[in-house]
Amino acid sequence: MDYDEFVIEELRKVYGNYVDSFLREITRPNPRLYVRVNTIKADPGEVADRIGFKRDEDFPEALFTPIKGPFKVETYDDVVIVDKKTAESVMVGADVFRPGVKKVKARVGKRVTVISERGDVVGEGEFINSPDLVVKVDNSLYSSVKLSELPELAKGEIYVQGKSSMFVARLLDPRPGETIVDMNAAPGGKLTHVAQLQPKAKVLGFDHTARKVDKMRSLLAKMNAVAQVFEGDSRYLYEDFNLRDVDRVIIDPPCSAMGLRPKLYDKKTRKDILTFSEYQKQFLNSAYKILKKGGTLIYSTCTVTEMENEAVVEDGRFEVEKEVRFHPMQGMTGFFIAKLIKK
Repeated sequence: MDYDEFVIEELRKVYGNYVDSFLREITRPNPRLYVRVNTIKADPGEVADRIGFKRDEDFPEALFTPIKGPFKVETYDDVVIVDKKTAESVMVGADVFRPGVKKVKARVGKRVTVISERGDVVGEGEFINSPDLVVKVDNSLYSSVKLSELPELAKGEIYVQGKSSMFVARLLDPRPGETIVDMNAAPGGKLTHVAQLQPKAKVLGFDHTARKVDKMRSLLAKMNAVAQVFEGDSRYLYEDFNLRDVDRVIIDPPCSAMGLRPKLYDKKTRKDILTFSEYQKQFLNSAYKILKKGGTLIYSTCTVTEMENEAVVEDGRFEVEKEVRFHPMQGMTGFFIAKLIKK
């Protein structure tokens, strides 16, 4: 990981002498691959039996299967070079699709090695080179079920979501008749989870990108979940959408994503952390404006620095009811959640 001394010091504030353990763990995938059963359309027990997953210990809608590895990956003369995000997906068994391909040095029908732009060997398989599928991966550093091949995913009966992320809607605790705003709703995991847990709430989701809003509408339709989604800048909901006296709000703002795993490589600097922190505070300001007095705010990030987490939420205008951290050393994504009450 290419982190400057400021970033390393931020990690030390959280992990002390265990920074090296953190840096080592984020290069590996979570030991469990999770999906959330959409209880609007399916029963968790029946889905678990159908797809061969296990029931989670905490949430009835959460199912998981182990991620195994590491395994040996063969290197061939024929290679497909992919971007970082695709390489990290192939690392746990995903196929290679056209958007993630950077360069091809291969012949159709041949076995190929999939490597990152930096040269990391992550998987191997058959070079297909169709308009969509480029490599059918059959061996990778780590392996688990190929979720994209499950019909339950296509039918909207399950949604791919990590367990740490599922805590957000659970801690929100939505109630019937409430107005609930998801300020950073794309791609729709937390939004649909809230709608699933409380179908009698008025759930509103926002994103500033039209394409993402359209995708969320398609997801809601596929899952039979009831929520409204809008294109807009969530920093100005009070002004642009005239939102007032909202009962509950979720903020899942852009962050440095240092808790996501597995990472082949990553680069973060002091400027990155400071920029994210200031940006995140703007969403908190917006939430304060639209929430009613005594209203609930759930703030979450998939990063671990105090500057992007505690330093954002502990600003005096909210009572901090709960703060929860999940760490890679616990077999989880690095994640922070705070439950706040507007004073």
